[in-house]
Amino acid sequence: MQLSQLTLTHVRSFERLEMDFGPGVHVIYGENGSGKTNLLEAIALLSTARRARAGRDGELISWRALAEDPLPAAQLGATVDSATGRTTLDITVMARALRNSEAPESTDPPTATRRFRVNGVARRASDLIGRLRTVLFSADDVGLVEGAPAARRRFLDVTISQLEPLYVRALQRYGRVLAQRNSLLKRLQERRGDAGELDFWDQEAAAAGAVLIRSRAELLERLDGLATVSHRELSTRAGALRIHYAPALPDDLRDGLCEPGLDSRLVAMLRATRANDIRRAMTLHGPHRDDVAMLLDGHAAGAFASRGEQRTLALALRLGEVALSRERTGDAPVLLLDDVLSELDARRRARVVAAAYEVDQVFITTPDEDRPASAELPGARRYLLDQGALSPR
Repeated sequence: MQLSQLTLTHVRSFERLEMDFGPGVHVIYGENGSGKTNLLEAIALLSTARRARAGRDGELISWRALAEDPLPAAQLGATVDSATGRTTLDITVMARALRNSEAPESTDPPTATRRFRVNGVARRASDLIGRLRTVLFSADDVGLVEGAPAARRRFLDVTISQLEPLYVRALQRYGRVLAQRNSLLKRLQERRGDAGELDFWDQEAAAAGAVLIRSRAELLERLDGLATVSHRELSTRAGALRIHYAPALPDDLRDGLCEPGLDSRLVAMLRATRANDIRRAMTLHGPHRDDVAMLLDGHAAGAFASRGEQRTLALALRLGEVALSRERTGDAPVLLLDDVLSELDARRRARVVAAAYEVDQVFITTPDEDRPASAELPGARRYLLDQGALSPR
């Protein structure tokens, strides 16, 4: 799989960028603040329809467009070549009518809406996700080990969504159902509404939740083995890495997650815990509270591993994700390495470079024109990113 063409218009620091890319390694260098991370995150957005960082969609629109255009919008386009053929992808992020508090001179980004097109036809976000599969390595990946469970759930959602269209739709459905169920629980806590109304939302939450739970359990079972192999290649110590799914379910439901009838068991669980949910005015069990346990020598890596060990674990996780994507689809994903090689020692850097030559296409950002050196990346194409312009060197 490869990104053959990328077009960005009014996207953050890019007023207009149009570039063709071939297979192989592409090194993009430039000073800090030149937009290297913006570039890779734009590619990732075309892959996942989700921003790599939290924030409002309006942040994607350049301030120049906000100041000068009556209908400011950011446009992202890609042409993708894969084993199944050529696909064009387009995302438009359009600012809504500006309120007084969101005037162009304000430092706050405007609210915005997004529109998606696949091969020129208007589609939903779920129809775009996975047409361009990517794996993004960044310095923030250490948060997958030491951070809050939400970061690990996001990792699961982004990874599985690129591989399973049904997962995307179930995830969207579960989010809407959960919001409705929690709203009803709040009313019931205030002694308004009818508890019988929960029956419908319990059924809906269980149906969508079962899809999420099964997919997460299956992915992590395989990723555990793949990431463990990568960790052995990366680590200088003999510590054993294990990755386990930690579903937010009562203990008696944690077995047989991939067996038939899970949705019925989830309905029974929601009914059994209903009184407590009403008391707390929230749904206390379900995939929205899941976690991933990462253990090093049987101990929680987030609490006991050193910073260097956590970085190695996160890197092993990403390399396992690359292998899993290739294994599931028969087509390697596009690698996005956001200034991570400079932070690695020679051993780990060599392993990541080797992974770069195991896929069809990789993009590497760096602040230094000569690092990584040409000897480390033979045949790599190099580009200077300066003031929103990308120039081949």
